[in-house]
Parts: sequence; structure tokens; C-alpha cells
Amino acid sequence: MSRNAQAGGETSRAPSAPSLFRIIQPRLLIIAIVVVIFAALAAIYSKAQSATYSSSARVFLSTTSDTLGANSVDATRFVQTQAQFAQSSAAVAVIAKDLKLSESDVSSRLSTSPSDAGYFFVIKGKGPSQEAANSLVKSAETAYSTLLTSYGANSEASVNALIKLRDQLVNEGTTANQGADAAAANDVTVRSNQISQLNQKIADARTAAAVGSSAVKLAEPPVADGQGGPNLLRNVLVAAIVGLLGSIAAIWIMYQRRPTILDPHNPSDTLGVPLIAALEPGRTTASAAETLVSAMSAVMSPTSKVVAFTPASRGDLAADLVSSVAAAWSDDQGVVLILDTSPSSEVRASLEGLPRATSGELPRWAHEPTCLARSSGTGRGHILYNRVSPARAARPGGLAPILADRAPVVDLVILVTSALAELPMTAASAIQADAVVVITSTETHLKELEQVPRDWPALAERVVGVVHDGRTGIRRATGSAVPERRSSVDTITSNSPVGGEGPPSKRGGMDPEVTDRYARPAR
Repeated sequence: MSRNAQAGGETSRAPSAPSLFRIIQPRLLIIAIVVVIFAALAAIYSKAQSATYSSSARVFLSTTSDTLGANSVDATRFVQTQAQFAQSSAAVAVIAKDLKLSESDVSSRLSTSPSDAGYFFVIKGKGPSQEAANSLVKSAETAYSTLLTSYGANSEASVNALIKLRDQLVNEGTTANQGADAAAANDVTVRSNQISQLNQKIADARTAAAVGSSAVKLAEPPVADGQGGPNLLRNVLVAAIVGLLGSIAAIWIMYQRRPTILDPHNPSDTLGVPLIAALEPGRTTASAAETLVSAMSAVMSPTSKVVAFTPASRGDLAADLVSSVAAAWSDDQGVVLILDTSPSSEVRASLEGLPRATSGELPRWAHEPTCLARSSGTGRGHILYNRVSPARAARPGGLAPILADRAPVVDLVILVTSALAELPMTAASAIQADAVVVITSTETHLKELEQVPRDWPALAERVVGVVHDGRTGIRRATGSAVPERRSSVDTITSNSPVGGEGPPSKRGGMDPEVTDRYARPAR
């Protein structure tokens, strides 16, 4: 049954956009691990931080008209201004000089906050010890009081400048009095007026300075606020939230770059063929095999003799599923031959656990050293296994001699191919079958399926259905191939006869290759 016929007989399904929950659901364990790691790192960091001590003091301000001035608008703004003045760069410089600290250290440990409940502000300081915190607050109070009379037109420097100018005019007047002309008399009058004005300014400045210093009604001594440190609960909670959001964002980005299967219908929609079986998590291998056999019987043509099991990605096809399907089919049909052309397979190991075949009605080549013959387990069917090198199976017509010799005498040939991710080698072997069944899992990448109908139409025509294996733990490690266990099955070399033309040739040792080679017919 062709892919076009299948697609024409079904109503097309519009693929829906995946939801965030569907994407992260299979990866909840990864998210949980990331959250735990972030929380643990935050806890370790919080425990490693040294404890700090804090101290505070209130500075009460005078709000009389002499302090605020007759034109004062808002006493609250006055308090806010004074609080900022106590934390200004000038104040920080004075404190740093007094305590012999860096200005950056003082700025990081000192803070002020105006009060909303009255005309005062609070000076807060931190330090590695309670004494250091108290010293910082005390120095801040002293610096603030000093700066009130050290800056502006009424500062001590300004008063000294006025006094110096006045004294200079007095000295000039004394020298000028020695003349008796009218011009000299006029200069004396001008200097006298200037001296009088300077004396008034000096008096006003000293009065303003005195009033300014009285702006501080009360500066409390520092009060110890005790020991403080990193908030362990808060840090752990923030780190856990960051880990949660970060892992979700990373999973979302990775999915957008290479989407995987979230719904069993995704691969069937991509290939345009029906979903013949969806193996739910928790299904046993025997139950899954029965379901797959029934599904294959429904979609395969009665004349189909060779069916290819093609995983979408490496590890999607479980070896025990292949052997169970072969056993279930052989119980109904008699003899099933498995031709294994995958680069790395465990099918042989799973078959060796079955009892040996005892029937005398098996084909002649079933008793050769190149074939593994096993009973299906119930005694009613038999499974024959041959390993074929992937390089030979990938040649055009490379499986033709094998299929011509062995397919007619068995009821079904299961051709285990390499994954679609290894195209074009997979296409060369899979198109030699009558039908192709694609096996997918929850970790299959959709991009590996999208290239089949687009780039390999001949292979797409052979695909009759998709089997989605959603059982947990079906993926196999593919990073490093483990050498197959030696069994009683000898490998076929290029010198081996075909079809019983003679006894197997004697050889000095085992073929070092891990795959069996089916010999070409002798010429």
C-alpha cells in the first residue's frame, strides 16, 4: 500500500502548535535537578557569607523659624534634604578620613532615611563588628554637624575671608589719613562705609553659623541593632525560581531549534501515513508486540513478504520488541526470518534467550553456522536470524541474493535497518523491502522525519505506517558500541557457499568482524 494511497484515504490532520506544558512534561526530572542544584548553590553561598553587625541613631532637627527661615515652605522637605546631606560625598569624605577607610567602603556601609513620623532622620551603619558599626554611625553624626557650619556663605572660611578684607581696608585707611586734601577725605569716607558693611556681614555670618549649628536639636548615641547576615530562605527561594525559569527557557529554546515528538500523531502527520500503533508507557513487551502484529496485519498487503523496521533515530527500536514481534508472528504464521542490517544491534542477544529450534521442517540453511535458529517460546513457531553488514545492505540490490534464496521458504522477513538519521544508507536497504514501518519514540527529532517525503520519495512510497513507542527506557546508548556476545552462530565470509552447495569451509578462527556477511553466489 503506497504512501499516496494512504494519504488520500485519510482526512489530513492540521498539526497544532505545541503548548509549553507538553514540551516540559517529559523533562520535568531535568527541571527538578536544575532547581535543586541552584537552590543548593544558593544555600552554600549564603552559609559562606560572613555575619555583619548594624547600628543606627536618630538625628532630631529643629524646625523653628530661625532655622528654617521666614520663607520656608515645607519642613518635610527640609528633613529629606538634611538626610541626603548627611550621606553626601562631602560627608563620606570626612568620615573616611576620620575612620581611615576608603570612601567606597563607607558609602556601601552607610545609609540615611528620613522619617515620615516626625522631624528627624535615621543614620544606619554596618560593620564586621558591633564596635565598627557604632563608630561609623558616631562619625557620621559628627561629620554632619561639622558640615552644617563648614559650607556656604556663612561658613568659617567665608567669615575669615570677610575679616581679612576688613583688616585690609582698615590698614589702607590708616595710611590714607596722612593726606589732607579733599580727595583723601573722600576716600576715607568710602572706606569707612565699606568697613561698616563688612562688620555687619561678619556679624550676620557668625549669627547664621550659630543658628545653623543649632539645627541639630538632638543626635542620639548609636544603638546596636544586632547581628545580621544573608537571608538563607530568601536566597534559596530566589535561586530556585531562577533555576526553574532558566531551565524552562533553555528547554523551550532547545525544542525550537530541534523539535521532538510530543504527540503520537506528529510523525504520522509528517510522513503522511497512518499511525498504526501507539505503545503507551507501562505496556509490557509482549502486549506491545501483539498490538504491533495486529497493526501490521491491517496495513500490509497480503502479498507483502518483507517488512522493514526502520527507527527514526538511533535507539528508537528496542531489540526485545523485534524479537517479541517475530515470536508473536511466527506463532501464527510459522517461520519468521530476521535480517539485521543495523550498525549496532542487540537483537541477537535477545533471541539467544529463547529455546533452540527442534523442528526438522526448517529450511536447509537454518542449520548452517551462519544462521541462528530459535523457537518462538511456545513451540508452534520458529525464528531465524541472520546478521548482514550495513555496507552490503546499503548497496543497490545488496539484499537481493539473500531475499531470493530465503524469503520464499519463510512466512515473513523482518528487515531491521539503520535509523532514518543515517540516510542515505537507510534508504538503500529499506527500499528493498515490500513495506516499511517507521518506529519513533518521545525523543525522536521531527527534522529527521521531515526529510523523508521531501528528499527520499522512493522510500516514502514504501512507508505504510508509523509505530510510536512511548514506553519509558526504550532508548539505548549509542555513543559507543559494545561488542556483541559470541554465540554458536558463525559469521558468513565471502568464501562461504550459498544455498547448501557444499559443507561450510573449515576456518582457523572466528571472523573478527562483528557483522555477518552474506556471500554473493559463486560464479
